[in-house]
Amino acid sequence: MTLGETIKELRVRTGVSVMECKKALEEAGGDLAAAEKILAGKFGGMAARKAAREARDGVIDVYLHPNAKIGVILELNSETDFVARNPAFKDLAHDIALHIAAMNPRYRATEDITADVKARERKDIEAEVAKMGESGVLAKNNVAEKLSLRLQEISLMSQPFIKDQNKKISDLIEEAIGKFGENIKIGRFTRYSI
Repeated sequence: MTLGETIKELRVRTGVSVMECKKALEEAGGDLAAAEKILAGKFGGMAARKAAREARDGVIDVYLHPNAKIGVILELNSETDFVARNPAFKDLAHDIALHIAAMNPRYRATEDITADVKARERKDIEAEVAKMGESGVLAKNNVAEKLSLRLQEISLMSQPFIKDQNKKISDLIEEAIGKFGENIKIGRFTRYSI
């Protein structure tokens, strides 16, 4: 791979400027993985800084499963219509809609889960743990761990992406923020099934 191709690959992976990618590659002695780690250290907070900016534009994506028994409507927001019109942004929206169809998340993020739902889930898990005969600190820790996992299972942002199980949906959004250079948020979504 030529230096230009390596810089391009690093830019695609990180969303950082060409000059910063070149500097990181020079610092890493041409090692792509090491350069990616260097850039993650320098620019890892990019998504957090851009999250404060408002995302008012975006797209609506509709996914209909081939058997016509599952459908998803997704709102994916960006700051500008320039990004919203980008084919890669539209592909991202479609991939997330496909993920929602397959994984059936009930909430966008764990912060969106109501206290009532959390209490109901906790009660169900406590009953499961009691049936196992656990008590005391062990039971309390087991309940907390299982509750955390269950809440992540029903939260879109915490789920592993169906096309790459090594990434969560939140990682996918952070990568897109780096790639497009502006805040991106999943707005509303609805999944229908028969």
